Amino acid sequence: MPSDFVILLAAITSGLATAALMNLKWVRIAQRVHYLPREVARIERLWFDAQPIAALWWAGAAILALASLQGAAWLDMPQLAWLAAVAPLMLLPTPWRLPFHGVTSPLAWTARAKRAYAGIFLVQILVGALTVLVLGPAGVLIPLLFSASLSDLALGFLWYLERKLSMKYVSDAQRKLRRVKPRVVAITGSYGKTSTKGYVAHLVSGTHSTVASPASFNNLMGLSKTINEHLVAGTSVFVAEMGMNAEGRIRELCTWFPPDIAAITVIGEAHMERLGSKEAIFRAKAEITEKAKTVVLSIDQPELRALAQKCERQKKTVITVSAQGKKADVVIDPELGTIKYGPGDNPSTIDIPSFGHAINMAVALGIAWALEVPKVQALERLAHLPVAAHRAEVGHSGQGVAIIDDTYNSNPVGATHAVESGAALAQKRKGRLVVVTPGMVELGPVQYQRNQQLAKAVISAGGELMIVGRTNRKALLEGASGKATLFDTRPDAVKAALRAAGERGVILYENDLPDHYP
Repeated sequence: MPSDFVILLAAITSGLATAALMNLKWVRIAQRVHYLPREVARIERLWFDAQPIAALWWAGAAILALASLQGAAWLDMPQLAWLAAVAPLMLLPTPWRLPFHGVTSPLAWTARAKRAYAGIFLVQILVGALTVLVLGPAGVLIPLLFSASLSDLALGFLWYLERKLSMKYVSDAQRKLRRVKPRVVAITGSYGKTSTKGYVAHLVSGTHSTVASPASFNNLMGLSKTINEHLVAGTSVFVAEMGMNAEGRIRELCTWFPPDIAAITVIGEAHMERLGSKEAIFRAKAEITEKAKTVVLSIDQPELRALAQKCERQKKTVITVSAQGKKADVVIDPELGTIKYGPGDNPSTIDIPSFGHAINMAVALGIAWALEVPKVQALERLAHLPVAAHRAEVGHSGQGVAIIDDTYNSNPVGATHAVESGAALAQKRKGRLVVVTPGMVELGPVQYQRNQQLAKAVISAGGELMIVGRTNRKALLEGASGKATLFDTRPDAVKAALRAAGERGVILYENDLPDHYP
Protein backbone atom coordinates (compact mmCIF):
# COMPACT_ATOMS: atom_id res chain seq x y z
CA MET A 1 0.00 0.00 0.00
CA PRO A 2 1.21 3.54 -0.67
CA SER A 3 2.54 5.42 2.32
CA ASP A 4 0.50 7.95 4.24
CA PHE A 5 2.80 10.65 2.87
CA VAL A 6 1.93 9.76 -0.73
CA ILE A 7 -1.79 9.87 0.05
CA LEU A 8 -1.36 13.23 1.80
CA LEU A 9 0.60 14.60 -1.16
CA ALA A 10 -2.09 13.43 -3.59
CA ALA A 11 -4.84 15.04 -1.47
CA ILE A 12 -2.97 18.34 -1.22
CA THR A 13 -2.28 18.37 -4.97
CA SER A 14 -5.95 17.67 -5.70
CA GLY A 15 -7.04 20.36 -3.25
CA LEU A 16 -4.70 23.00 -4.69
CA ALA A 17 -5.78 22.24 -8.26
CA THR A 18 -9.46 22.43 -7.28
CA ALA A 19 -8.93 25.72 -5.41
CA ALA A 20 -7.03 27.21 -8.35
CA LEU A 21 -10.02 26.57 -10.62
CA MET A 22 -12.79 27.43 -8.14
CA ASN A 23 -11.13 30.72 -7.30
CA LEU A 24 -11.65 31.87 -10.87
CA LYS A 25 -15.36 31.95 -10.02
CA TRP A 26 -14.87 33.76 -6.73
CA VAL A 27 -12.55 36.43 -8.13
CA ARG A 28 -14.94 37.09 -11.00
CA ILE A 29 -17.79 37.56 -8.53
CA ALA A 30 -15.57 39.72 -6.31
CA GLN A 31 -14.78 41.97 -9.26
CA ARG A 32 -18.47 42.33 -10.13
CA VAL A 33 -19.37 43.34 -6.56
CA HIS A 34 -16.48 45.84 -6.33
CA TYR A 35 -14.45 43.54 -4.05
CA LEU A 36 -16.78 44.15 -1.13
CA PRO A 37 -16.36 41.66 1.73
CA ARG A 38 -19.37 39.37 2.43
CA GLU A 39 -20.68 39.72 -1.11
CA VAL A 40 -19.08 36.55 -2.53
CA ALA A 41 -20.79 34.34 0.05
CA ARG A 42 -24.06 36.18 -0.56
CA ILE A 43 -23.93 35.38 -4.27
CA GLU A 44 -23.05 31.76 -3.48
CA ARG A 45 -26.16 31.52 -1.28
CA LEU A 46 -28.28 32.81 -4.15
CA TRP A 47 -27.07 29.94 -6.33
CA PHE A 48 -27.81 27.34 -3.70
CA ASP A 49 -31.23 28.89 -2.98
CA ALA A 50 -32.06 28.80 -6.69
CA GLN A 51 -30.82 25.23 -7.14
CA PRO A 52 -30.85 23.39 -3.77
CA ILE A 53 -29.98 20.11 -5.49
CA ALA A 54 -26.46 21.51 -5.96
CA ALA A 55 -25.89 20.87 -2.24
CA LEU A 56 -25.63 17.17 -3.15
CA TRP A 57 -22.14 17.88 -4.50
CA TRP A 58 -21.14 19.24 -1.10
CA ALA A 59 -22.70 16.24 0.61
CA GLY A 60 -20.94 13.84 -1.74
CA ALA A 61 -17.55 15.46 -1.14
CA ALA A 62 -18.08 15.40 2.63
CA ILE A 63 -19.04 11.71 2.55
CA LEU A 64 -15.91 10.83 0.57
CA ALA A 65 -13.73 12.81 2.96
CA LEU A 66 -15.36 11.14 5.96
CA ALA A 67 -14.91 7.72 4.40
CA SER A 68 -11.22 8.44 3.78
CA LEU A 69 -10.80 9.55 7.37
CA GLN A 70 -12.66 6.69 9.07
CA GLY A 71 -12.55 3.94 6.45
CA ALA A 72 -9.79 1.98 8.09
CA ALA A 73 -11.34 2.20 11.56
CA TRP A 74 -14.94 1.47 10.60
CA LEU A 75 -14.64 -0.83 7.63
CA ASP A 76 -11.12 -2.15 7.89
CA MET A 77 -10.45 -0.77 4.38
CA PRO A 78 -7.29 1.37 4.50
CA GLN A 79 -7.47 1.84 0.72
CA LEU A 80 -10.38 4.24 1.30
CA ALA A 81 -7.81 6.81 2.42
CA TRP A 82 -7.35 7.57 -1.29
CA LEU A 83 -10.83 9.13 -1.34
CA ALA A 84 -9.28 12.20 0.31
CA ALA A 85 -7.71 12.96 -3.06
CA VAL A 86 -11.01 12.49 -4.90
CA ALA A 87 -13.28 14.51 -2.56
CA PRO A 88 -11.99 17.99 -3.58
CA LEU A 89 -12.75 17.27 -7.25
CA MET A 90 -16.42 16.78 -6.36
CA LEU A 91 -16.67 20.51 -5.61
CA LEU A 92 -15.52 21.73 -9.02
CA PRO A 93 -19.08 22.03 -10.42
CA THR A 94 -20.32 24.01 -7.39
CA PRO A 95 -22.25 26.24 -7.42
CA TRP A 96 -24.00 24.24 -10.12
CA ARG A 97 -24.03 26.05 -13.52
CA LEU A 98 -21.96 29.03 -12.31
CA PRO A 99 -19.42 29.38 -15.16
CA PHE A 100 -15.69 29.71 -14.59
CA HIS A 101 -15.42 32.33 -17.33
CA GLY A 102 -18.41 34.64 -17.69
CA VAL A 103 -20.05 35.68 -20.92
CA THR A 104 -21.90 38.81 -19.78
CA SER A 105 -19.32 39.57 -17.09
CA PRO A 106 -15.94 38.02 -17.93
CA LEU A 107 -13.11 38.40 -15.46
CA ALA A 108 -10.69 41.22 -16.28
CA TRP A 109 -7.22 40.38 -14.98
CA THR A 110 -6.45 43.76 -13.49
CA ALA A 111 -3.72 44.22 -10.91
CA ARG A 112 -6.39 44.25 -8.20
CA ALA A 113 -7.94 41.03 -9.50
CA LYS A 114 -4.53 39.34 -9.39
CA ARG A 115 -4.01 40.49 -5.81
CA ALA A 116 -7.46 39.24 -4.87
CA TYR A 117 -6.81 35.86 -6.47
CA ALA A 118 -3.49 35.50 -4.65
CA GLY A 119 -5.02 36.65 -1.35
CA ILE A 120 -7.90 34.18 -1.55
CA PHE A 121 -5.51 31.36 -2.43
CA LEU A 122 -3.22 32.24 0.50
CA VAL A 123 -6.08 32.26 3.03
CA GLN A 124 -7.26 28.89 1.74
CA ILE A 125 -3.74 27.44 2.04
CA LEU A 126 -3.35 28.70 5.61
CA VAL A 127 -6.72 27.28 6.67
CA GLY A 128 -6.00 24.06 4.80
CA ALA A 129 -2.66 23.65 6.57
CA LEU A 130 -4.39 23.85 9.94
CA THR A 131 -7.17 21.42 9.03
CA VAL A 132 -4.70 18.94 7.53
CA LEU A 133 -2.74 18.97 10.79
CA VAL A 134 -5.93 18.04 12.65
CA LEU A 135 -7.71 15.75 10.18
CA GLY A 136 -4.98 14.51 7.91
CA PRO A 137 -5.59 14.28 4.13
CA ALA A 138 -9.36 14.72 4.60
CA GLY A 139 -8.70 18.21 6.02
CA VAL A 140 -7.91 19.43 2.51
CA LEU A 141 -11.65 19.58 1.86
CA ILE A 142 -12.49 22.10 4.63
CA PRO A 143 -11.18 25.31 2.99
CA LEU A 144 -12.85 24.26 -0.26
CA LEU A 145 -16.26 23.75 1.35
CA PHE A 146 -16.04 27.26 2.79
CA SER A 147 -14.10 28.85 -0.07
CA ALA A 148 -16.70 31.60 -0.70
CA SER A 149 -16.59 32.71 2.94
CA LEU A 150 -12.79 32.51 2.96
CA SER A 151 -12.81 34.65 -0.19
CA ASP A 152 -14.75 37.30 1.69
CA LEU A 153 -12.27 37.02 4.57
CA ALA A 154 -9.38 37.60 2.17
CA LEU A 155 -11.17 40.56 0.57
CA GLY A 156 -11.65 42.04 4.03
CA PHE A 157 -7.92 41.89 4.72
CA LEU A 158 -7.06 43.21 1.25
CA TRP A 159 -9.49 46.12 1.60
CA TYR A 160 -6.99 48.06 3.71
CA LEU A 161 -4.14 47.36 1.30
CA GLU A 162 -6.24 48.48 -1.66
CA ARG A 163 -7.23 51.66 0.12
CA LYS A 164 -3.60 52.49 0.76
CA LEU A 165 -2.68 51.82 -2.86
CA SER A 166 -5.54 54.01 -4.13
CA MET A 167 -4.73 57.02 -1.96
CA LYS A 168 -2.22 58.38 -4.46
CA TYR A 169 -4.93 58.72 -7.12
CA VAL A 170 -7.37 60.21 -4.62
CA SER A 171 -4.80 62.76 -3.46
CA ASP A 172 -4.02 63.68 -7.08
CA ALA A 173 -7.76 64.21 -7.68
CA GLN A 174 -8.03 66.39 -4.58
CA ARG A 175 -5.16 68.59 -5.73
CA LYS A 176 -6.61 68.94 -9.20
CA LEU A 177 -10.03 69.82 -7.81
CA ARG A 178 -8.47 72.55 -5.66
CA ARG A 179 -6.50 73.85 -8.63
CA VAL A 180 -9.41 73.99 -11.11
CA LYS A 181 -11.94 75.12 -8.47
CA PRO A 182 -15.23 74.11 -10.13
CA ARG A 183 -18.48 74.23 -8.22
CA VAL A 184 -19.08 70.65 -7.15
CA VAL A 185 -22.61 69.28 -7.50
CA ALA A 186 -23.14 65.98 -5.68
CA ILE A 187 -26.19 63.83 -6.44
CA THR A 188 -27.40 60.69 -4.72
CA GLY A 189 -30.63 58.78 -4.28
CA SER A 190 -31.97 55.24 -4.16
CA TYR A 191 -32.60 55.54 -7.87
CA GLY A 192 -32.56 58.17 -10.59
CA LYS A 193 -29.14 59.60 -9.71
CA THR A 194 -27.50 58.63 -13.02
CA SER A 195 -30.37 60.06 -15.08
CA THR A 196 -30.50 63.19 -12.94
CA LYS A 197 -26.76 63.68 -13.32
CA GLY A 198 -27.18 63.55 -17.10
CA TYR A 199 -30.08 66.00 -16.94
CA VAL A 200 -28.05 68.45 -14.85
CA ALA A 201 -25.05 68.30 -17.17
CA HIS A 202 -27.34 68.94 -20.15
CA LEU A 203 -29.29 71.80 -18.54
CA VAL A 204 -26.27 73.74 -17.28
CA SER A 205 -23.73 73.09 -20.05
CA GLY A 206 -25.12 75.96 -22.13
CA THR A 207 -24.20 78.36 -19.33
CA HIS A 208 -21.24 76.67 -17.63
CA SER A 209 -18.29 74.56 -18.75
CA THR A 210 -19.41 71.27 -17.23
CA VAL A 211 -17.87 67.87 -16.52
CA ALA A 212 -19.99 64.97 -15.21
CA SER A 213 -18.76 61.64 -13.90
CA PRO A 214 -19.41 59.05 -16.65
CA ALA A 215 -21.71 56.01 -16.44
CA SER A 216 -21.95 54.86 -12.82
CA PHE A 217 -18.56 56.15 -11.64
CA ASN A 218 -19.96 56.90 -8.22
CA ASN A 219 -17.41 55.60 -5.71
CA LEU A 220 -14.09 56.96 -4.48
CA MET A 221 -11.96 55.53 -7.28
CA GLY A 222 -14.55 56.29 -9.96
CA LEU A 223 -14.77 59.96 -8.98
CA SER A 224 -10.98 60.21 -8.61
CA LYS A 225 -10.53 58.76 -12.08
CA THR A 226 -13.05 61.21 -13.53
CA ILE A 227 -11.34 64.21 -11.95
CA ASN A 228 -7.85 63.09 -12.90
CA GLU A 229 -8.72 62.31 -16.52
CA HIS A 230 -11.51 64.73 -17.46
CA LEU A 231 -11.34 67.87 -15.32
CA VAL A 232 -9.54 70.65 -17.17
CA ALA A 233 -8.72 74.28 -16.52
CA GLY A 234 -11.81 76.39 -17.10
CA THR A 235 -14.29 73.78 -15.90
CA SER A 236 -16.80 75.68 -13.79
CA VAL A 237 -19.15 72.85 -12.74
CA PHE A 238 -18.32 69.26 -11.78
CA VAL A 239 -21.37 66.99 -11.44
CA ALA A 240 -20.62 63.97 -9.27
CA GLU A 241 -22.90 61.00 -8.77
CA MET A 242 -22.34 59.50 -5.31
CA GLY A 243 -23.32 55.93 -4.52
CA MET A 244 -23.03 53.89 -1.35
CA ASN A 245 -23.41 50.39 0.05
CA ALA A 246 -23.19 51.23 3.75
CA GLU A 247 -23.64 54.13 6.11
CA GLY A 248 -20.60 56.41 6.16
CA ARG A 249 -19.60 55.89 2.52
CA ILE A 250 -21.16 59.11 1.18
CA ARG A 251 -19.80 61.05 4.15
CA GLU A 252 -16.34 59.81 3.18
CA LEU A 253 -16.81 60.85 -0.47
CA CYS A 254 -17.91 64.31 0.66
CA THR A 255 -14.84 64.56 2.89
CA TRP A 256 -12.57 63.96 -0.09
CA PHE A 257 -14.64 65.95 -2.59
CA PRO A 258 -16.79 68.46 -0.63
CA PRO A 259 -19.91 69.48 -2.58
CA ASP A 260 -21.07 73.06 -2.98
CA ILE A 261 -24.53 71.83 -3.97
CA ALA A 262 -25.97 68.51 -2.79
CA ALA A 263 -29.15 66.83 -4.01
CA ILE A 264 -31.12 63.67 -3.25
CA THR A 265 -33.48 62.30 -5.88
CA VAL A 266 -35.59 59.93 -3.80
CA ILE A 267 -35.39 57.51 -0.89
CA GLY A 268 -36.46 54.00 -1.86
CA GLU A 269 -35.78 50.31 -1.34
CA ALA A 270 -32.87 49.82 -3.75
CA HIS A 271 -30.28 49.24 -0.99
CA MET A 272 -32.50 47.35 1.43
CA GLU A 273 -30.53 44.11 1.25
CA ARG A 274 -27.32 45.70 2.48
CA LEU A 275 -28.67 48.36 4.84
CA GLY A 276 -31.66 46.49 6.21
CA SER A 277 -34.23 49.27 6.49
CA LYS A 278 -35.49 52.36 4.73
CA GLU A 279 -34.48 54.43 7.76
CA ALA A 280 -30.87 53.30 7.38
CA ILE A 281 -31.00 54.09 3.65
CA PHE A 282 -32.24 57.59 4.46
CA ARG A 283 -29.46 58.18 6.99
CA ALA A 284 -26.83 57.01 4.50
CA LYS A 285 -28.18 59.24 1.73
CA ALA A 286 -28.65 62.26 4.00
CA GLU A 287 -24.90 62.34 4.62
CA ILE A 288 -24.52 64.15 1.29
CA THR A 289 -26.04 67.32 2.78
CA GLU A 290 -23.64 67.62 5.72
CA LYS A 291 -20.88 69.66 4.05
CA ALA A 292 -22.92 71.36 1.32
CA LYS A 293 -23.93 75.01 1.63
CA THR A 294 -26.81 74.54 -0.83
CA VAL A 295 -29.13 71.52 -0.92
CA VAL A 296 -31.85 70.52 -3.38
CA LEU A 297 -34.50 68.26 -1.89
CA SER A 298 -37.95 66.97 -2.79
CA ILE A 299 -40.82 67.73 -0.44
CA ASP A 300 -42.89 64.89 -1.94
CA GLN A 301 -41.37 62.41 0.53
CA PRO A 302 -41.88 63.05 4.26
CA GLU A 303 -38.30 62.13 5.21
CA LEU A 304 -36.82 64.48 2.61
CA ARG A 305 -39.24 67.21 3.61
CA ALA A 306 -38.05 66.83 7.21
CA LEU A 307 -34.43 66.88 6.03
CA ALA A 308 -35.09 70.13 4.14
CA GLN A 309 -36.43 71.69 7.35
CA LYS A 310 -33.37 70.46 9.25
CA CYS A 311 -31.04 71.98 6.65
CA GLU A 312 -32.89 75.29 6.89
CA ARG A 313 -32.32 75.30 10.66
CA GLN A 314 -28.61 74.74 9.92
CA LYS A 315 -28.67 77.96 7.85
CA LYS A 316 -28.09 76.18 4.53
CA THR A 317 -29.64 77.44 1.32
CA VAL A 318 -32.46 74.99 0.65
CA ILE A 319 -34.15 74.64 -2.73
CA THR A 320 -37.29 72.55 -2.47
CA VAL A 321 -38.72 70.71 -5.47
CA SER A 322 -41.91 68.80 -6.17
CA ALA A 323 -43.27 66.59 -8.92
CA GLN A 324 -46.74 66.42 -7.40
CA GLY A 325 -47.78 70.04 -7.71
CA LYS A 326 -46.95 70.86 -4.08
CA LYS A 327 -45.79 74.28 -2.94
CA ALA A 328 -42.04 74.36 -3.58
CA ASP A 329 -39.34 76.48 -5.22
CA VAL A 330 -39.27 74.28 -8.34
CA VAL A 331 -42.44 72.43 -9.33
CA ILE A 332 -43.16 70.07 -12.20
CA ASP A 333 -46.81 69.11 -12.59
CA PRO A 334 -47.00 66.33 -15.20
CA GLU A 335 -50.81 66.33 -15.19
CA LEU A 336 -51.09 70.04 -15.98
CA GLY A 337 -47.92 70.14 -18.08
CA THR A 338 -46.55 73.11 -16.16
CA ILE A 339 -43.21 74.03 -14.62
CA LYS A 340 -42.38 76.59 -11.97
CA TYR A 341 -38.69 77.53 -12.04
CA GLY A 342 -37.54 79.11 -8.80
CA PRO A 343 -39.22 80.99 -5.92
CA GLY A 344 -41.73 83.58 -7.08
CA ASP A 345 -41.83 82.27 -10.65
CA ASN A 346 -45.14 81.84 -12.42
CA PRO A 347 -45.79 78.33 -13.84
CA SER A 348 -45.04 77.92 -17.54
CA THR A 349 -46.72 75.44 -19.85
CA ILE A 350 -44.28 73.10 -21.55
CA ASP A 351 -44.17 69.67 -23.15
CA ILE A 352 -42.61 67.55 -20.41
CA PRO A 353 -40.56 64.62 -21.75
CA SER A 354 -42.56 61.44 -21.17
CA PHE A 355 -39.66 59.00 -20.77
CA GLY A 356 -38.16 60.45 -17.58
CA HIS A 357 -39.31 60.54 -13.98
CA ALA A 358 -40.71 63.94 -13.12
CA ILE A 359 -38.91 64.08 -9.78
CA ASN A 360 -35.53 63.58 -11.49
CA MET A 361 -36.31 66.47 -13.82
CA ALA A 362 -37.45 68.62 -10.90
CA VAL A 363 -34.22 67.96 -8.97
CA ALA A 364 -32.16 68.75 -12.07
CA LEU A 365 -34.04 72.01 -12.57
CA GLY A 366 -33.50 72.87 -8.90
CA ILE A 367 -29.75 72.43 -9.37
CA ALA A 368 -29.83 74.46 -12.59
CA TRP A 369 -31.61 77.26 -10.74
CA ALA A 370 -29.00 77.12 -7.95
CA LEU A 371 -26.33 77.49 -10.67
CA GLU A 372 -28.15 80.56 -12.03
CA VAL A 373 -29.07 79.08 -15.39
CA PRO A 374 -31.63 81.44 -16.98
CA LYS A 375 -35.19 80.15 -17.14
CA VAL A 376 -35.50 80.46 -20.91
CA GLN A 377 -32.37 78.43 -21.47
CA ALA A 378 -33.24 75.81 -18.81
CA LEU A 379 -36.73 75.15 -20.22
CA GLU A 380 -35.48 75.13 -23.79
CA ARG A 381 -32.89 72.49 -22.96
CA LEU A 382 -35.39 70.56 -20.84
CA ALA A 383 -37.31 69.68 -23.99
CA HIS A 384 -34.28 67.80 -25.31
CA LEU A 385 -33.08 65.88 -22.28
CA PRO A 386 -30.70 62.97 -22.91
CA VAL A 387 -31.77 59.46 -22.01
CA ALA A 388 -29.26 57.66 -19.81
CA ALA A 389 -27.91 54.54 -21.52
CA HIS A 390 -30.00 51.42 -20.86
CA ARG A 391 -32.50 53.40 -18.79
CA ALA A 392 -35.79 53.49 -20.68
CA GLU A 393 -34.01 53.97 -24.02
CA VAL A 394 -36.46 53.55 -26.89
CA GLY A 395 -35.28 52.11 -30.20
CA HIS A 396 -36.38 49.73 -32.93
CA SER A 397 -35.21 46.36 -34.14
CA GLY A 398 -34.52 45.60 -37.78
CA GLN A 399 -38.00 44.07 -38.02
CA GLY A 400 -39.64 47.28 -36.77
CA VAL A 401 -40.34 46.09 -33.23
CA ALA A 402 -40.18 48.90 -30.67
CA ILE A 403 -37.54 48.16 -28.03
CA ILE A 404 -37.48 49.76 -24.58
CA ASP A 405 -34.06 49.12 -23.06
CA ASP A 406 -34.42 49.47 -19.30
CA THR A 407 -31.77 46.90 -18.48
CA TYR A 408 -29.88 49.08 -15.99
CA ASN A 409 -32.98 49.52 -13.88
CA SER A 410 -33.50 47.54 -10.70
CA ASN A 411 -36.00 49.41 -8.56
CA PRO A 412 -39.75 48.97 -8.08
CA VAL A 413 -40.85 52.49 -9.02
CA GLY A 414 -38.76 52.58 -12.20
CA ALA A 415 -39.90 49.11 -13.23
CA THR A 416 -43.57 49.99 -12.76
CA HIS A 417 -43.10 53.19 -14.75
CA ALA A 418 -41.38 51.24 -17.55
CA VAL A 419 -44.24 48.72 -17.74
CA GLU A 420 -46.80 51.53 -17.90
CA SER A 421 -44.82 53.31 -20.62
CA GLY A 422 -44.40 50.05 -22.56
CA ALA A 423 -48.13 49.31 -22.35
CA ALA A 424 -49.00 52.83 -23.55
CA LEU A 425 -46.60 52.52 -26.48
CA ALA A 426 -47.98 49.08 -27.39
CA GLN A 427 -51.51 50.47 -27.35
CA LYS A 428 -50.45 53.36 -29.55
CA ARG A 429 -48.81 50.97 -32.03
CA LYS A 430 -51.76 48.57 -31.75
CA GLY A 431 -49.35 45.78 -30.96
CA ARG A 432 -48.39 43.42 -28.18
CA LEU A 433 -46.29 44.17 -25.09
CA VAL A 434 -43.63 41.58 -24.23
CA VAL A 435 -41.60 42.01 -21.03
CA VAL A 436 -38.29 40.18 -20.64
CA THR A 437 -36.90 40.32 -17.10
CA PRO A 438 -34.94 38.44 -14.45
CA GLY A 439 -36.68 40.56 -11.83
CA MET A 440 -35.16 42.97 -9.34
CA VAL A 441 -32.39 42.29 -6.83
CA GLU A 442 -30.82 43.77 -3.69
CA LEU A 443 -34.22 44.61 -2.20
CA GLY A 444 -33.72 42.50 0.90
CA PRO A 445 -36.90 41.52 2.78
CA VAL A 446 -39.22 43.11 0.19
CA GLN A 447 -37.60 41.57 -2.89
CA TYR A 448 -40.03 38.65 -3.21
CA GLN A 449 -43.09 40.90 -2.85
CA ARG A 450 -41.81 43.56 -5.26
CA ASN A 451 -41.11 40.97 -7.95
CA GLN A 452 -44.60 39.55 -7.45
CA GLN A 453 -46.00 43.05 -7.95
CA LEU A 454 -43.90 43.55 -11.08
CA ALA A 455 -45.27 40.36 -12.62
CA LYS A 456 -48.83 41.33 -11.70
CA ALA A 457 -48.32 44.75 -13.33
CA VAL A 458 -47.17 43.11 -16.57
CA ILE A 459 -50.14 40.74 -16.70
CA SER A 460 -52.59 43.51 -15.71
CA ALA A 461 -51.23 45.65 -18.57
CA GLY A 462 -52.00 42.84 -20.99
CA GLY A 463 -48.34 41.99 -21.47
CA GLU A 464 -46.62 38.69 -22.00
CA LEU A 465 -44.02 37.92 -19.33
CA MET A 466 -40.75 36.14 -20.10
CA ILE A 467 -38.68 35.27 -17.03
CA VAL A 468 -34.91 34.92 -17.37
CA GLY A 469 -32.82 32.91 -14.91
CA ARG A 470 -33.72 31.54 -11.50
CA THR A 471 -32.94 34.40 -9.11
CA ASN A 472 -36.55 35.65 -8.89
CA ARG A 473 -38.32 32.93 -10.86
CA LYS A 474 -40.59 31.75 -8.06
CA ALA A 475 -41.79 35.23 -7.10
CA LEU A 476 -42.38 36.31 -10.71
CA LEU A 477 -44.25 33.12 -11.54
CA GLU A 478 -46.45 33.52 -8.49
CA GLY A 479 -47.19 37.15 -9.33
CA ALA A 480 -48.10 36.19 -12.88
CA SER A 481 -50.28 33.30 -11.66
CA GLY A 482 -48.12 30.99 -13.75
CA LYS A 483 -48.77 32.94 -16.97
CA ALA A 484 -45.13 33.31 -17.97
CA THR A 485 -42.49 31.65 -20.12
CA LEU A 486 -39.22 30.54 -18.53
CA PHE A 487 -35.73 30.89 -20.00
CA ASP A 488 -32.32 30.01 -18.59
CA THR A 489 -30.50 32.66 -20.63
CA ARG A 490 -31.34 36.11 -21.94
CA PRO A 491 -30.37 35.37 -25.59
CA ASP A 492 -32.99 32.59 -25.69
CA ALA A 493 -35.59 34.97 -24.25
CA VAL A 494 -34.67 37.69 -26.78
CA LYS A 495 -35.29 35.33 -29.71
CA ALA A 496 -38.66 34.29 -28.30
CA ALA A 497 -39.63 37.92 -27.56
CA LEU A 498 -38.95 39.01 -31.13
CA ARG A 499 -41.16 36.21 -32.42
CA ALA A 500 -43.94 36.98 -29.92
CA ALA A 501 -43.97 40.76 -30.45
CA GLY A 502 -44.56 40.72 -34.19
CA GLU A 503 -43.98 43.76 -36.37
CA ARG A 504 -46.15 46.14 -34.33
CA GLY A 505 -45.20 44.93 -30.87
CA VAL A 506 -43.17 46.43 -28.04
CA ILE A 507 -40.46 44.59 -26.14
CA LEU A 508 -39.47 45.90 -22.72
CA TYR A 509 -36.16 44.59 -21.40
CA GLU A 510 -36.63 45.32 -17.73
CA ASN A 511 -33.39 44.96 -15.79
CA ASP A 512 -30.64 42.51 -16.65
CA LEU A 513 -28.44 40.42 -14.41
CA PRO A 514 -24.88 39.40 -15.30
CA ASP A 515 -24.25 35.67 -15.34
CA HIS A 516 -22.72 35.51 -11.88
CA TYR A 517 -26.38 35.56 -10.77
CA PRO A 518 -28.37 32.32 -11.11
